[in-house]
Amino acid sequence: MNRETIASIVTPIGEGGIGVVQVSGPRSREIVNTVFRGKRSVDLRTVPSRTLHYGKIYMHERAVDEVIVNTLREEDSYTGEDLVEVNCHGGIQAVKKTLECMLSAGAQEADWEALTERARMNGKIDLIQAEAYGEIPQAKTRLSAKVLVDQYHGVLSSFIRGLIKNMGYGKSEQQLPHIRERLSEILETAAFGRAITSPRRLVIAGRPNVGKSTLINALLKEERSIVHGEPGTTRDAIDVLVEVSGIPFTIVDTAGMRETIDTVEKLGVSETRNQLRAADTILYLLDSSIPIENEDRELFESIMEISRDSQKCSDSRRNSVIIVVNKMDLSQKLDTSVLGREHAFPLCRISALQYQGFSALEEALTGEFSEFIQYTPKRAIIFTGRQQKHLSRAFEISEKCVCCIQENKGLGNVSNYVSEIKRELQRCIGEYRFSDFSP
Repeated sequence: MNRETIASIVTPIGEGGIGVVQVSGPRSREIVNTVFRGKRSVDLRTVPSRTLHYGKIYMHERAVDEVIVNTLREEDSYTGEDLVEVNCHGGIQAVKKTLECMLSAGAQEADWEALTERARMNGKIDLIQAEAYGEIPQAKTRLSAKVLVDQYHGVLSSFIRGLIKNMGYGKSEQQLPHIRERLSEILETAAFGRAITSPRRLVIAGRPNVGKSTLINALLKEERSIVHGEPGTTRDAIDVLVEVSGIPFTIVDTAGMRETIDTVEKLGVSETRNQLRAADTILYLLDSSIPIENEDRELFESIMEISRDSQKCSDSRRNSVIIVVNKMDLSQKLDTSVLGREHAFPLCRISALQYQGFSALEEALTGEFSEFIQYTPKRAIIFTGRQQKHLSRAFEISEKCVCCIQENKGLGNVSNYVSEIKRELQRCIGEYRFSDFSP
């Protein structure tokens, strides 16, 4: 496949004014030249690299679309081989027809991931950069895009290469405490990095008619959920994406959990329990205009049990709980002290209808990421589970190694530990080869 010339659509179809088809491989210039006619007579096979050419793409002597063609020699291209980028109109038919022309001229169809793999195999980017490149088109917020673009440009990769360099021959033993500290620091970015690439599940829980749908509409700043005065209006879980200070959340608006004989509402209650177990964060919503009812207590006990169970799991599975007292614009009859103080959950008072108290709520939702929200450019951030796994393993080994050195025992294992650390770091950037660690 690496010897074939491939063509791929690299922009979301129908979502922008411009569509891009990239043709990469030894015959890329020849293939595009076959179907391209410039406004001025031009032979794409001989034009200089990094030049733009305006014209039309033809199929069977019929114009398909007006395009701007960018030609790149292998030393200048993203994939490390000759590449032609065809910029056409962004409509579905225009993009597909442009690709069809390239295929009819001899290119092999491939997805954009094949282009990324060629860039990696040709040494243009490493595995971390390839992962960032794949995430950028799916970035949910501007903050997500900023972080991922930095990692695509090699910030995290450079951090890891720096650690490997510091473990050069004759320096390892002295550098290990510093390397352990640096690994500890970078691992602290993982929760943030993974949150911006995989939106956290935010479940809004409460008995019927406490204002769950009104709250989600206020967070979205638009009406997406059914809002009605009749309790139990929301029957099914409704998933919507919302941004809070640059952090994406998938909000799940659920049915209540009251006892009911209604078959459809029972299904909603069962779904609510499932959503609570799968939540990253639970917003437990109460109505401040009426006293706490038994249904409130029962739901809170269920949330407490789920929270306690999650604390026994790995960090990646732990959830958090925020108590939200709604309808603060009405007369107050709710006494939250009856919930007890042993839970130590944060409490926010809001009026979802009047959009009051949301600053404190948003701060509670994103507090664990406060260090990263005011993002400093060119900061190394872990953003996948794969990266976290390798760097966590390297950190664990470094702790063992430092312990051996400090206690002056098992020093014969230090070189083995160093090799293992290097191996995990190399695997993280996708450049591990057995020969790198052979005697």
